[in-house]
Amino acid sequence: MRPESQATRERRRGREIARHGAVVAGRGGERALAAVAHGAIAFGFVGIGFLLSLAITAIIWIVSRKSTYVREQSDRAGRYQIFVVLANILLIALWLVGLVLLVYLTEWQGWGGGWRGWRQFDWRWLIIVLDGLALLLALPLIVAWFFGTIGYGVYAAARALRGDDFHYPPPPWKWRRRKREAGLRWVD
Repeated sequence: MRPESQATRERRRGREIARHGAVVAGRGGERALAAVAHGAIAFGFVGIGFLLSLAITAIIWIVSRKSTYVREQSDRAGRYQIFVVLANILLIALWLVGLVLLVYLTEWQGWGGGWRGWRQFDWRWLIIVLDGLALLLALPLIVAWFFGTIGYGVYAAARALRGDDFHYPPPPWKWRRRKREAGLRWVD
């Protein structure tokens, strides 16, 4: 067996460094794709951006056949984004139902007609006051929910960019099952 020359050792070492660099760069690309899948929720600030974020996450999920990390992270991000879209639709629908109820009960005639009111004091005043208070209190909560869910998605993107295996919290209907699977007794 012939001894290796210095030049051969340097070439081999250069190839090993290049191979190692390619592996690290590939992982960086995976982390970046996972971060984009989570961070796509930030498009929610723009009109129908939640649908755009779902499309971006779905595309990343479809093309991520080679990387289990990207596939898992984009799957989790997509589930979270679907949950946020459905929750936003439900919150807005409930708020609009409350607004329609308030307009109906006060017999509001529009900006020109004003509020007709009622001739005598009856039971509707309690419902009107409670509905108006609920609408006023719900509006800042809905806004906080909107910005909070987007912020949490951006936080997940930062964690995925670091290479962490990020998990969103499970939905409440899975809490009992997880406790049961963990062998803990649930007390009602």
